[in-house]
Amino acid sequence: MKKTLILSIMVLACLMAKAQENSSRGYRGYADLGYTIGVGYYDLNSFEISTTHGYQLSSYFFIGAGVGFHFMQEYKTPDMNIPMDIRDSKVSIPFYVDFRGTFGKRRVAPFVDLKLGYFVTNGDAFYSHISAGVRIRTVEKQAVTIGIGGSYESLRFETFDQFVSPGLNMDYSRTPQNYYLDGVAIKVGYEF
Repeated sequence: MKKTLILSIMVLACLMAKAQENSSRGYRGYADLGYTIGVGYYDLNSFEISTTHGYQLSSYFFIGAGVGFHFMQEYKTPDMNIPMDIRDSKVSIPFYVDFRGTFGKRRVAPFVDLKLGYFVTNGDAFYSHISAGVRIRTVEKQAVTIGIGGSYESLRFETFDQFVSPGLNMDYSRTPQNYYLDGVAIKVGYEF
C-alpha cells in the first residue's frame, strides 16, 4: 500500500512537471461586455462591464478575481396602481472569484466559466454567473471570447409593507427585501 502510494505520487509529479513545461502559465486578464435579460417574475435587465485578473494554472485552467459594474434598469411591479416591489435604476458592483476551463489549445476552443461573489452596493447580496462559449485566439496569449450563460443574483427591492393610516388616505410604508433573480446573459470579452 505504501509503495503504491509513493509510486502514484511520483508518476503524478512527473505528469504535472511535463504539463507545466507545455503550458502557458502566469498572469492572465479578461475584460468583458455583456447584457443580461431577466427571466421569471422579475424581468430586470442589465448592461454589464467586468474585468478579471488572475493566474493561468495550465493551458486549461484559470483562477482569478474580478469586479463588475452592472447598470440596471428601474423596476416596478407591472399593472398595479401601487407596485408591490420597486427598484430604482442603479449601478450594482459585484466582487467575485472566477474559475475558467478551456478545452484545447487550438485557435478556436470551447470554454466554461464560473463566477461566484457578492454585490457590495445597494444592499444587494449574492452574485453568480455561469457561461459557456468559444475562445478565438488572435495573437499569442490574447483572444476574443464569446459566451452565453445564466446568472443568479440576490438584489434589494423596496417592498410594499402596509397602509399606515386608516380611512381613505392611501399612505403606505415599504421595507427593503432581497429577492433572487435569474437571467440569461450574452458576453463578449478580450483575454490578455
